Amino acid sequence: MPSPLASHAATRRFLHASALALALAAAGCAAPPVQVAETPAPAPQAAPEPPPPVEPPGRIIFAGFAMHSQSKAFRNDVQLAEKLVSELDPNALMLRLANPAKDQSADWPQATAENFALVMAKTAEVARPRDRLLLFISTHANPGLLSVNVGGKNQQPITPRILSDALAPLAKVPTLVVLSACYSGAFIEPLKAPNRVVLTATDVRNTSFKCQYTGNNTPFAEALFGQAGAENLSITDWMGAAQKSIAAQEKRRKLPASKPLAFVGDEAKAWAGQPLKDWLQAP
Repeated sequence: MPSPLASHAATRRFLHASALALALAAAGCAAPPVQVAETPAPAPQAAPEPPPPVEPPGRIIFAGFAMHSQSKAFRNDVQLAEKLVSELDPNALMLRLANPAKDQSADWPQATAENFALVMAKTAEVARPRDRLLLFISTHANPGLLSVNVGGKNQQPITPRILSDALAPLAKVPTLVVLSACYSGAFIEPLKAPNRVVLTATDVRNTSFKCQYTGNNTPFAEALFGQAGAENLSITDWMGAAQKSIAAQEKRRKLPASKPLAFVGDEAKAWAGQPLKDWLQAP
């Protein structure tokens, strides 16, 4: 039988072992929790840039003026020019004014100096970045003056200054100016601009077919806008063909040479050298 002393020692060893076990267990429970790395919140993203606005497609703006009421040829000229423009661009914006001759329709606004200024101002307001402008005037003229005649009565004429001022707000718009009138070459110098082409029926000193327009159209407008296959020609070739046609007619009819003129601005050379049908796509 174990002695009381031995029994007491065993009890102490048991208690010591139990205390050690409890201490280890307590230490395990008290160990700090494993730190889990927190995922940083994503940085706020800047809103994407909105796409640039879509630039509207280009179109031809046609402004045609038949300014004299003493010949049917002038209004007919505008209609002939309008026909070519509609073939080049079915979505063209058409602005037509006329002082009709006797028995001609009066359904268009009158082509007065006041209405001319109004139309050109509105054109400058509505012109879009890729638009092209074709300004056409058909009338009688004196040196430095485009005549305006309504119902057989002369009114304020169009001077080079009036025409130049009207076109000034459109300086960045590729513009083709066509003047079918005697002495119209006098308008070239005042109208010169980098992005502009000016075509005139005569030089500074000459008339066109003695100012006698008994046919359906003035000879210059017919040679230009009535030209077969015009849409496939550059503006410069188109005008060149019209000049040859006019010279041949004058020689055949033994008339003084009218000497049609052309001016092409430096910036206009790129689009003046493209076929008319590609005018809207030209640089």
